[in-house]
Amino acid sequence: MAEKATGKTTDGIPPYRMNAIMKTAAEITTLLVSGKHLYNPTYHECEITVELVMEAIRKSKNEFRRK
Repeated sequence: MAEKATGKTTDGIPPYRMNAIMKTAAEITTLLVSGKHLYNPTYHECEITVELVMEAIRKSKNEFRRK
């Protein structure tokens, strides 16, 4: 299911680890839509938030590769 949603392959990830990843994704989703930090976000605002997080991950990944 995650493979279809993200376009990423899950080959080589053990079931226990995939379960932990899915729980983390659920926590992030709950945090995003709970209204604690951003009240009643639109889909567009959620997409912007996720894109900002993805950009931070990409930058971190590139910094790690440089070392």
